[in-house]
Amino acid sequence: MHTKRTDLVRFFLILGIILLGTYLLSFFFVKWDLTEEKRHTLTPATREMLQEMQDRVFVRCYLHGDFPAGFKRLEQNIRERLQEFRDYSDGRVDYEFINIYESGNKKTIAENEQALFEKGLRFTRLTFEVSGATQSQLVWPAAILEYKGKEYPVQFYKSDMPEPTDDMVNSSVNNLEYELASNFRKALRRDRPAIAVLEGHRELEDIRMADFLLALEENYDLDFVKIDERINALSDKLPNSTVRTNKFQALIVAKPDSLFSFRDRVVIDQFVMNGGKVLWLVDPVLTDLDSLSAQQQTMAVSNEMGLYDMVYAYGARMNRNLVIDFQGAPIAFDAGPQGNQRQIQMFTWYYAPLVFPPDNPHPIVANLDPVKFDFASSIDTVNQDPAIRKVPLLFSSLLSKELKTPVRVNTAIVELGQDYFAQNPTPGRIMALLMEGEFPAAIQEGLPAEFKTSPDIAYRDRSVPTKMIVIADGDVVRNQVMPTPEGPVPQALGYDRYARRVIYDNKEFLLNCMNYLLDDQALISVRSRTIKLRKLDEAAINKNRTAIQVRTVALPILVVMGLGSAQYVMRRRKWTKPS
Repeated sequence: MHTKRTDLVRFFLILGIILLGTYLLSFFFVKWDLTEEKRHTLTPATREMLQEMQDRVFVRCYLHGDFPAGFKRLEQNIRERLQEFRDYSDGRVDYEFINIYESGNKKTIAENEQALFEKGLRFTRLTFEVSGATQSQLVWPAAILEYKGKEYPVQFYKSDMPEPTDDMVNSSVNNLEYELASNFRKALRRDRPAIAVLEGHRELEDIRMADFLLALEENYDLDFVKIDERINALSDKLPNSTVRTNKFQALIVAKPDSLFSFRDRVVIDQFVMNGGKVLWLVDPVLTDLDSLSAQQQTMAVSNEMGLYDMVYAYGARMNRNLVIDFQGAPIAFDAGPQGNQRQIQMFTWYYAPLVFPPDNPHPIVANLDPVKFDFASSIDTVNQDPAIRKVPLLFSSLLSKELKTPVRVNTAIVELGQDYFAQNPTPGRIMALLMEGEFPAAIQEGLPAEFKTSPDIAYRDRSVPTKMIVIADGDVVRNQVMPTPEGPVPQALGYDRYARRVIYDNKEFLLNCMNYLLDDQALISVRSRTIKLRKLDEAAINKNRTAIQVRTVALPILVVMGLGSAQYVMRRRKWTKPS
């Protein structure tokens, strides 16, 4: 009897300790993430944003219902991410999952679909097989974020392909935190940084870089600006101020091909001196693509715009050359007749280097897929100044060469093999360069004395701390345009017409560049994280199906039964009285 009382006291004591511990732990938020890539852990920038939230945010997710396993996994990951957002925001994030097809009423369903479409959400049409029959289903992998009466559409899956692969779904899983965090920031941000897109020097047409600009508009205000030699085009001299105040935080110079006047260069230079950031996307070499297409050859010549001396003064030299690389993008050429048809053959287009991030990369290029360049030039660092930090971001491969202008560009280059590039290569040429620090004024000579001393001009000969990124290729931002009966439609930046999908990370690279220039490194840290997809070996599963089933299903049951039997025998021996 004494033993039973002792056991009961011990049991209730342990139970009380457990309940007390559980109650005390309820006041603390604790989570252990044992995955290699910390897939269940939000980035520090996202956690900081959520912890600083003051008002409630409500999220309605429309990916809910019965559909194939890949999208069920996406739904589950969205639910887990939203719960994490709720936990770190101290309960200020509420969410619900809605199946708009649950009612079964065709009229109601049609109205719901139209309402979601008008809110900016997009559906995906899935095709899959069930019992040998092909079925089709619409899913809405998207959500509406509501904050202070305003709604923000969030698209988790952005491919139009009806049969998504595991990699495509995994890419959406990778981007969940970014899609949610970027839209949260958009809703919570009071002041949106302003970006000027330069016009007036035959820069790239808006539709040719529409995909990049539309992505920028999600977080920044864009304005297209012509300088026209106006000193106030990019900055103002405010009353009672001794310095100029920039109207924009950053400037994009995208593929100009006409001469910049002296005054326009002064305006840009003083914009930099007053802390303006610049993304230079400049072609040092001009190539006539129409002539190349019609005659299979053309001459590439220097593109004189008056910008090279400016960038040189800041610390970078854009070389008038073409970088050709054995690691190039694919291209299709007509290889001649084959019977009654033409033979189309794939080649490597050496004028379009595919550049991968280096080892130990800068956060701007971390975890990026290849970035595609077209008729690009190399960059050298010059004028070493301790006040300026220079970080090469992208390099050509070990099998690359430089062709100095003027140079003949010929489609016959595709016939060259690896041996050509292995002979006297110029490997590891800088293709993109980050510079940050205090820059000297690029234009000091030739300015009238009254210009430098005028209080209305507020001339500076040394910049405040600022940043710029130099890329010696304007086509890195160019997206393809598809003609349609309704007019030209821009394609996704990085889209490859042969693979029929986006395979190049030009857009992510350029967005990272702008995020970094505008000190929005939180977006970079979120976008650059990668969650590995650990696929099962289908061949091994089919070969060893029975053994796997025994080990994973039958063996654990047998182990539990064996342990239970052993415990039963031991208890009988211990407590049964001898007859």
